[in-house]
Amino acid sequence: MKKNATLAALAALLLAGAAQAQQVAVPTFTDPGAYNNYIVGEQRELLKKNLRYISKSAHSDNEKKIANRRLDVVKQNELALARLARLKAYDGDKDFKDKATEALYQQLKVYSVDYKQVDFLAATRTQSYENMEAYFRAMEVAEGKLAAVNDSVNAAQQRFARHHAMTISRDPEVERLDKYIEAVSAVNAYQHQVYLAEFRLEKANARVSDALAAQDAAAFETARQQLVEDAKAAQTALAAVPAFQGKDALYRDATRRMADFYGGLAANQYVRVKELVEKKNTLSKAEATEFNSFVAFYNKESQRVGQAYNQAANAFQATYIPVFND
Repeated sequence: MKKNATLAALAALLLAGAAQAQQVAVPTFTDPGAYNNYIVGEQRELLKKNLRYISKSAHSDNEKKIANRRLDVVKQNELALARLARLKAYDGDKDFKDKATEALYQQLKVYSVDYKQVDFLAATRTQSYENMEAYFRAMEVAEGKLAAVNDSVNAAQQRFARHHAMTISRDPEVERLDKYIEAVSAVNAYQHQVYLAEFRLEKANARVSDALAAQDAAAFETARQQLVEDAKAAQTALAAVPAFQGKDALYRDATRRMADFYGGLAANQYVRVKELVEKKNTLSKAEATEFNSFVAFYNKESQRVGQAYNQAANAFQATYIPVFND
């Protein structure tokens, strides 16, 4: 975006935000440390709102509550922008204030546009593999933009400190929140790789189950062949995924076992099942027993594999994305 367009949009936004800020007085600073702390304080409050949204997104399927947390971030961002708009540059030094203001504006864009799109995609993500992939991609793009914004502000803060002969250390609370966000981003990126493989299997296996329930041999064979291919794709994708943090492979390996299970069924037992479905009206007693035995085996083993996967997935998320309620 061109600078003049950005500033024009920002000016309009700040006029609206100023009204919402209830005319809270912005102090005048004579000490660079206090000036720095004021800007950091605005960052800290916004980070907390960010993390409440991230936590709710990770631990809840309630789309309305997730959207409300996102709107909380937007409101906090607008208030922070309004305050920084009225903050005078310290001793003629505009760089830190301008970079922090521009960063807030970029964050507001992320939460107003990018994460709004993420929330929108969340409602349709389970419809197809492509939708789920688009959902994850949108989330990662938004996280990447926020990381870049954060780096820009940190660099401006360091320049401000050098210019005013300050020795500053990172605000402990901001540092804690930043580390939480970094950790969540790493978990999300890893989880997306593993879950996409599982989701591919889930959709393919559902098509097989639907065809079997309808006793449609042609549809079953088409779905069986697709499951063979999707299981191979999942196995290939998972083979490239390392253990998380170099040590925790439980989630990945539970998904691998699922891919092996469904891939093996599709390539082997399902071939015989297709033959039995084709003869559905002329099955002998022995063939009917064979079919029923397979159904019993499938129900038992798919439940076992699915339960193991769910336990591993839930444990992974609970371990590495703790609930944030500060």
